Amino acid sequence: MTEPTQRRRFRKSFIYGGVAALAVISLLTAYLLGAFEKRGHIGADDICRNVPDRKATAQLFNSKLARSAHYDFTQNWNPDPDWRYRSSCIAIGDNDQSLFSLDAKAGPAAPWQQWAKTHIPPNNGGKITYFDAGVKGVSNAEVAVIWVPCYAHEKTSKAQYNMTVFADALKPLEASDKEARQTLIDLATSFARQAHKDAKCDLPSELPN
Repeated sequence: MTEPTQRRRFRKSFIYGGVAALAVISLLTAYLLGAFEKRGHIGADDICRNVPDRKATAQLFNSKLARSAHYDFTQNWNPDPDWRYRSSCIAIGDNDQSLFSLDAKAGPAAPWQQWAKTHIPPNNGGKITYFDAGVKGVSNAEVAVIWVPCYAHEKTSKAQYNMTVFADALKPLEASDKEARQTLIDLATSFARQAHKDAKCDLPSELPN
């Protein structure tokens, strides 16, 4: 066998070996990142009862919620029409890890700039942008929050109360940043509309139809 032939065979073996090694590394990385983990199924009846359109929400969560072998949902609902009003639904995955939260709670009205400084939870969702919903909507790829008018004169304090409504991806959604942002805005808006109704708010919600 000539020396050039040996070199060609060596190069081919090296290339094939490198490709095989890259394939193994890619598969191992995908495994470690959960690409082959079986995703649990979420049915409409699994979703908290205080969430509107549970069937549509289940379909959305089945494709975009952070991957988990099983899902549970925990509801907290205090429908008293005053400062005590609270409505929440938390999605829980493997190892009791909280994955997603929908939450609505009443609080004293304030200028939206002041509200935004104190009510946006820390996250890694990137640049904050604003959208038209309620007094003001704030979002990025991991959270959408809406400041919704509610009571002109709350029963106890007689002061104006608004409602803060969250759609919070505690674990990032399986979607592009743009798609995640819009998904969160849609979920927050839908949940805000239901909460505004359940809380018997007497001020217009200023939410989009």
